[in-house]
Amino acid sequence: MNLKEKFFDIFKMYVEKKSSEKKISKTLKKLLPYEIDASLIRLGEKNDGGYLVPDDFVGIDKNYSAGVGFLTQFEKDLETRYLIKSNMLDFNEIEKTILPNKASFFKKKLGLVSNNEEISINDWIIKDDKDIILKLDIEGDEYASLIDISEENLKKVRILVIEFHDLRHLRNDIFLNLFDKVINKLNNYFYVCHLHINNISKIKKIGNYLVPDMIEMTFIRKNRVKIFSSKFSILPHKFDSKTVNNVKEKFLDKNWYN
Repeated sequence: MNLKEKFFDIFKMYVEKKSSEKKISKTLKKLLPYEIDASLIRLGEKNDGGYLVPDDFVGIDKNYSAGVGFLTQFEKDLETRYLIKSNMLDFNEIEKTILPNKASFFKKKLGLVSNNEEISINDWIIKDDKDIILKLDIEGDEYASLIDISEENLKKVRILVIEFHDLRHLRNDIFLNLFDKVINKLNNYFYVCHLHINNISKIKKIGNYLVPDMIEMTFIRKNRVKIFSSKFSILPHKFDSKTVNNVKEKFLDKNWYN
């Protein structure tokens, strides 16, 4: 251990490799949403728990929601308006009275192996389901699950709704490389069709870009888009609403487009 390492070790610190400006820019552009030939509608609560999704529900077998917490209007809307049942996961005990009538609920977390407390995403998704919605809000565990999900199951997902966490770590080259691989995997099958900043996020300046710690994103499977214009959609969308009502809304840094 050299003198520099000893100094950092005393103060329980370590040195991380900083992400390059070029790599940050390239990755952020992959998150920008495109206009698609289906309109976006809002399902769920007015604030936290509400998401914008494409109006493309005919033929969907099931919705899978992980990390539902105590906000279940999204799943209720799917059931009452589109007759889509939900399989729901959360590590908290959820009162049955707030669940949709026909939903299935498991008190578990998504993990890499299935046991008494966790279930892997590939064990969770039912083999017979052909077309599904997948909604993930699992506090940073989304990366492991998205890496773990099989190609067979990923191809079943028509609409993907996900909140990405811990984006402050994009300044770290190791995290950026991991995040970029996850986004590349998704971009093989999906177009980004919406992005909204969780307004309780802290904003971190990474290089020349202001990056929120949490973003809510919606993806649509590519074969559902008949006409793709390569034109970025306008943000914020008219149906966007604050995640937390008493906190000032935050908007995407225009530098992401440069």
